[in-house]
Amino acid sequence: MKKRKLSVKIILIIALCFIIVGCIGCTIITLELYSQAYGRVEEFSEMYEFSTYFFWDDMDQNKYTREEVFFNSGGNKLQGFIYGESNINGLVIISQGMGSTADCYLPLVMYFVDNGWRVFAYNNTGVAGSEGEGIRGLTQSVIDLDAALIYVKNSGKFSGLPIMLIGHSWGGFAVTAVLNYNHDVKASVSFAGYNNSRERFKEAAVIELGGIFYVLSPQTWAIEKQLFGDTAKLNAIDGINKANIPVIIVQSSNDDEVLPNTTSIYAHRNKITNPYVEIVYLEGEDAAGHEFVCCSKEQREYMKWADASWEVYEKNNTGASRLKWAEEINFDKFKANELNMELFDRINIFFNNAR
Repeated sequence: MKKRKLSVKIILIIALCFIIVGCIGCTIITLELYSQAYGRVEEFSEMYEFSTYFFWDDMDQNKYTREEVFFNSGGNKLQGFIYGESNINGLVIISQGMGSTADCYLPLVMYFVDNGWRVFAYNNTGVAGSEGEGIRGLTQSVIDLDAALIYVKNSGKFSGLPIMLIGHSWGGFAVTAVLNYNHDVKASVSFAGYNNSRERFKEAAVIELGGIFYVLSPQTWAIEKQLFGDTAKLNAIDGINKANIPVIIVQSSNDDEVLPNTTSIYAHRNKITNPYVEIVYLEGEDAAGHEFVCCSKEQREYMKWADASWEVYEKNNTGASRLKWAEEINFDKFKANELNMELFDRINIFFNNAR
């Protein structure tokens, strides 16, 4: 009998050891996945020989002057840019998408400056000129936008200007989820935003890892809690309903990143009680995907032509240079980033009415 009890104890100890080792192993794997998924994002101009995005160096810097500023978010100093310093319509704050930099949204900057708005764009934690070892996770965009709004309120540079928000993807979540806080925001526009960071992470992880994700999910939620605390629970719909301000939700039917019928804000539209919300669903020939959801039909046609041109050039030239190719075809970065003007004119009117 004693031997049997001893054997049971040994089995339990061995099982417990396996569980502990397994948990440690899963935690290490999860931390490594986070590190890879949420590492730093550097300036595109430094990373690639040629980029289809245009940057500050491509613009008329006399017309679109900008002031570089810095503000704190957590323990990091973030880099921001103020454009249109003499414009008085109001302030448009742009929240970036994941994997991009603030300069990727210069077409939006130019549009709003041209229409009388002052613009504040910034790089999130771990992006370009901002501090941070990495971008941390899907909730970080809300934390950084909250910090940007606090900076705007306290800096004295924007006194009396009504505040409008516009964001894409990661930023599309931020400009709606941040409405759970009590900032004085007059209106918000979300392009391809997701409703909740946990839902979005789960969907992306299952696509990438399959069933393995469910083995790692306890460690995932523990890391989220450690990194973001209760902020990880925020969702866009709650923010939209709580703020009760004018909001536009833009979603493309062919978005293969933030899926229209699962994790997007659009997918949760039946939970919206805010009567001032407008939904713009792009479908058919208007469907614009995820990355270029802000752009025009002509932009998509131009990029389709450019991609085909590059394929031919690469095939016929050993060690083909994208920069040389772009020079030879006289690649037009402005056509490659042309906005959906009908939609942005609607947003401009929307912001003016909300002032």
